[in-house]
Amino acid sequence: MKIFSITTLILLFIIPYKTILSQTVSGKIINTDSTVLSFSTVYVKNTTLGVMADYNGNYFIELKAGNYTLVYNYLGHKPVEKNVEIKSNERLTIDVVLEKSDLQINEVEIVANKRDKAKKIMESVRENRKNYLKSVVDYSCDIYVKTSIEKEYEKEIEDSTKKPKDFETFLKKENLNLVEYVGTLYYRQPNKYKEIINAYNNFSEEKPVNEYVVSIGYGENDIVPRTYTHDNPYIFYQNSSCGNFNFYENLLDFPTITDQPLVSPISYNSSLYYRYEFEISFFEGNKKINRIKVIPLNNVGALFYGDIYIEDSTWALVSVNLSVNEKAMTLYENFNIIQNYEKISDSVYLPVKTDITYTIKNGKEKILGNSKIVKNNYKINQNFDSKIFTKEIITYQIDAFDKDSLFWDANRQITLKEKELKFINKSDSLREYYTSDKYLDEQDSVFSRITWWSPIVGVGYKNHYIGIEFWLSGILEQINPFGVGGYRHKLSFYLNKHFDNGMMLETRPYIDYGFKNRDFKGKFGIGLTYIPKKFVRTYIEIGDYYDMINNYASIEQTFSRSNYVRNQMFFISQRIEIINGLYSELSFTYTNQIPINNLELENWSDWLFGELNEPIDFEQYIKYEVKLELKYMIGQKYIIKNNRKIILGTEFPEISFLYRKGIPELFRSEVNFDYIEFGAKDEMQIARFGESRWQIKAGIFANKKNLRVLEYKYFRGSDKFFFSDPVKSMQLLGPTMFTNSSFLQANYIHHFNGYFLHKVPLFKYLKLSLAAGTGTLYIPDQNFYHFEMYGGIEKIFRIKTEIFRIGIYAVTSDNNLSKADFTFKIGLSGFNQYTKKWDY
Repeated sequence: MKIFSITTLILLFIIPYKTILSQTVSGKIINTDSTVLSFSTVYVKNTTLGVMADYNGNYFIELKAGNYTLVYNYLGHKPVEKNVEIKSNERLTIDVVLEKSDLQINEVEIVANKRDKAKKIMESVRENRKNYLKSVVDYSCDIYVKTSIEKEYEKEIEDSTKKPKDFETFLKKENLNLVEYVGTLYYRQPNKYKEIINAYNNFSEEKPVNEYVVSIGYGENDIVPRTYTHDNPYIFYQNSSCGNFNFYENLLDFPTITDQPLVSPISYNSSLYYRYEFEISFFEGNKKINRIKVIPLNNVGALFYGDIYIEDSTWALVSVNLSVNEKAMTLYENFNIIQNYEKISDSVYLPVKTDITYTIKNGKEKILGNSKIVKNNYKINQNFDSKIFTKEIITYQIDAFDKDSLFWDANRQITLKEKELKFINKSDSLREYYTSDKYLDEQDSVFSRITWWSPIVGVGYKNHYIGIEFWLSGILEQINPFGVGGYRHKLSFYLNKHFDNGMMLETRPYIDYGFKNRDFKGKFGIGLTYIPKKFVRTYIEIGDYYDMINNYASIEQTFSRSNYVRNQMFFISQRIEIINGLYSELSFTYTNQIPINNLELENWSDWLFGELNEPIDFEQYIKYEVKLELKYMIGQKYIIKNNRKIILGTEFPEISFLYRKGIPELFRSEVNFDYIEFGAKDEMQIARFGESRWQIKAGIFANKKNLRVLEYKYFRGSDKFFFSDPVKSMQLLGPTMFTNSSFLQANYIHHFNGYFLHKVPLFKYLKLSLAAGTGTLYIPDQNFYHFEMYGGIEKIFRIKTEIFRIGIYAVTSDNNLSKADFTFKIGLSGFNQYTKKWDY
């Protein structure tokens, strides 16, 4: 610790002046009622240099030494000008009070002239927009990013001298997360990005958590592994591919901000969405700049409001100060962006500095977010080698996570606030504490501690030295009153071992006992992931348990006894990512399939499920099956971070192939069949018309010499009142459907995301939206054809920081085996903050 303290003291003397002693002006902006003026603006007069105050009215602007006139402004208040003389290495604090203003008559009289002049300017801007967009085919630049969030609590503690034992108390009062990275950004039209990260640091008061690769897939029996990172999902700017505001594009698609893509104020059809007012002209150097006020025509649409700055004669965009319509957002309360452009060469203007501020309300607390992006050293139209733009959109240099304070002080492109500098020092101390054996021993002890509630929730053992984690389920998880044959008592545990090289050993055993039939059942599974970047995993399972026939059944059928058989089995599988996005799993299954019609069932199950509770009657048989499954996520994007591959998804359809072979006579196997299935699915944003999802599947039993009923292709039955995932299932198909021959299934849904209803006066304030879709199922050998369509009204709502979409849908269907049907259903879909996608 003495060495650490001496090093810190030395760094304080040798840190470059631009980091610690740069010229800054900061303060707080309020009105005469002492009300904080959130997101008020501070600009250097007659320039495009400015900042926006945060939610608490605090502002912070960096300036070179010299004399300035700062203009403080807020809607509905009189602007205030302050003459400032700032000396080298000086930090000034200026608090400002703005007075409310009344609308003056002469201002109303000249509105028409303002609009006429603005209209002419914007016509010129739109005429030249495409030329500016086409002038840059590709570019590279140096990039510095600082992005942070802060949870605002009732009390803040500024003291950074607390000892490690006090850190947990500190976290309850204030929680910060600050991420910085330095690198090189490559871009190629229309939407290709590649970042080479030379240095990355995550300063956080939260306990460090590594990225994980989970062996299970996205859905039931999905071989595509679920990967995720513990980067804070409420940090908006995670990388350039998901946080780049190019206002020369017509639409800017950011699903976390608004459901619909945002319309750029300078898009080719922007006059349909905005009106403009000329505010002022001024000279910045020898350039004449026009400031244009942007006013959305629909105050609940996915639109901006604020100011844009246009260079006269060239009609180039040189700066924006814009906010997103508050009523168009679900997660964010406010979202604001200031972006400055520079002329790189003739007819080329590119952003050099971006400042994003936003707030998220989470119960009684607010999450205050800020991102600053600085770009310089542009090289344009270099015709870069296509090998640069691989599907690995971010590459971290080997030593990117090991840069010391000297590096950051030399390469940081902005001046940090004093509070942020204190926080970084504090975070370094926290990081040292959280990686110490003392802290890890304490966490092992907490995880392994036995208390009075341990029998209820479970008991565990953890040893970080050897990477072992064990957990035994508690009584709450052990009790199963609705088990097969009545009440069953289940005892489960897991034992995992994580290796430093990314390998992982996992076990998933359980045993349960049914009191009514006095039967023990259980299963034991063990898996090893040993080439993490290729998701190579071997998994073995053995057991005697009650298994579901249809793993994707309706809610009613899922729990009924008609969906269960006894399964004595041995299973082994091998998964690998062959090439990027192409996943393969080969499995071998040996099972003894036994009907459960000899079990005693509880009376309540007959009352609850009726006819569905009758177990399937079949002759016991042995099956040996080989299954090959392939899934190809075309153009899959990913990141390699800390020796782990993180999947980001794809913009193209996903293609799947499934082959099942029932092998006769091997190990007394009594089945003989071949089943082949092809599938494809995709989701797409159709401009501002909304988003669509579709899926097509087709399958056939090419050989069914000895095909048993349990091996048929089963389809999800329909629930009476619940609107199930419309891309995977039908809504009015009945309780169950299967085939032993061939089938074709297609599903489609489109969410209009307010495209129509947000234009209707009443509905736009209710923020309701329309959805519609269709589905069809064709089974030739049964001469069965089913068609259905539906339409509904949806509303997005939020519970704290979780976003949901609830809908009421009218569904109608017809098929050749029953009469036309019609009903209403209710559905609920969730939004994943990590993948930025809805469930459906």
